Amino acid sequence: MRLDMRWIALALLLPVAVARADSNADYAYAFALDTKVSAEAYRVAFTPEVYASVHPNADLHDVIVVNALGRPVPFAPLPPSPPISHRFETTARLLPLPVSAALADSVRVERNTDGGIVISQTDRAAPVQHPDAWLIDAGRTISLDQLALDPASLSQDFQLHVTVEGSSDLRQWSLLATDLSLTRVHGEQDEVEQLAADVASSDAYRYFRVRLADGQVDWSAGHAPIAKLSGSITDAAAERASKLQWLVAKRSGQGAADYDYELPATLPVESVIVALPAANNAARVHVLVQSAGASSWMEVAALDLVRTGGKSGEATAAIGERNVQHLRVHSDTPLADPPAVRVGWLPAQYVFLPEGSAPYRLLAGSHAARRGDYPVNEALNRLRSEHGAQWQPPLASLGPRADEAGPSALEAPKVPYDWTKPLLWVVLTLGALVVAGMAFSLLRQGREGASKS
Repeated sequence: MRLDMRWIALALLLPVAVARADSNADYAYAFALDTKVSAEAYRVAFTPEVYASVHPNADLHDVIVVNALGRPVPFAPLPPSPPISHRFETTARLLPLPVSAALADSVRVERNTDGGIVISQTDRAAPVQHPDAWLIDAGRTISLDQLALDPASLSQDFQLHVTVEGSSDLRQWSLLATDLSLTRVHGEQDEVEQLAADVASSDAYRYFRVRLADGQVDWSAGHAPIAKLSGSITDAAAERASKLQWLVAKRSGQGAADYDYELPATLPVESVIVALPAANNAARVHVLVQSAGASSWMEVAALDLVRTGGKSGEATAAIGERNVQHLRVHSDTPLADPPAVRVGWLPAQYVFLPEGSAPYRLLAGSHAARRGDYPVNEALNRLRSEHGAQWQPPLASLGPRADEAGPSALEAPKVPYDWTKPLLWVVLTLGALVVAGMAFSLLRQGREGASKS
């Protein structure tokens, strides 16, 4: 009976072992994942070693995570988190718009090179003693929560109802709030002030227009008050730039005025820093990149480098997200030494759910195997509803690379020799020989019959 149980146990474990062997044999390399911290999901940030392990045509779809039994677990790209919002306050003077309905085309509102508001008026415009609209430049794009008038900049009493609009280009305007009350009444005994109005805009704008809906006040040039703008800002570009990882590019060759560099793998590069190694030097250089599988070079930036008078001799160029492994720096003038090159890249981040038991491993690099689509986003949304909108899964660090099936998993399988055609020719040849033999035999028999007769 004991022997029978062993055979039954072996029969139950055999399909698991075979499935694990089949799954792992499709991938070239394996990386151990550190999941010592207990969590419902984990992040994985790809290292240059992971990028160097994948198939160049797989677009990172030949990367999976398996559990202790070798079974794939839910694994997908980590969706980008929304940029973090920061509180912001600024003050700006209201700029009166000298516009009447009949002569609206006589006033031009434009932006200067810094984005500031420029209001120009032709001679045909009739002077407006009491403007009914004012512009405010916040200086940058903000989501406006409140507009408040500075009491120290006010000298008149008023009871007003206004509307507030927002714009990004001074042409297209969006209504943000209506029927906002602003009041300042200073009497001999009573003082009433309502100088703040809640706007609570969900969209972000740089320019705001305050229109008078009811009431009258002389806020012409020289009398317009100062407004305090309170809200929030998000700077997605700056936030993304702060997350870049910097890697020194390795020299790979040099020509007359060209300096070639190589990265350890094809990486998603977003920024390049070029620095002159020698002091008291100046040069104009061009940064070129070579796409994977391409033989030609494409220029992505031109930089003026100056290293003298306390200047560092380096310059940074944002090149957008490009998959780059080979770079070239071309100098318009001779350099005593090759420039130093660093690249800023943002590693891909993936998330997996720890289905099954640890240890977990990341498998990468396959010619044929591709990862399936998992609804990981839904799981993350549920987790963030519990832990907060800004919650991120803890990072599972990657161990050193180890061979799984080895580099052969990245190669196309050898096509077995097709014996069908040569076998068909052999059959046809044998058939022809048989037919010829039969014909020769019949001819010989005919001759023998004719000689006997």
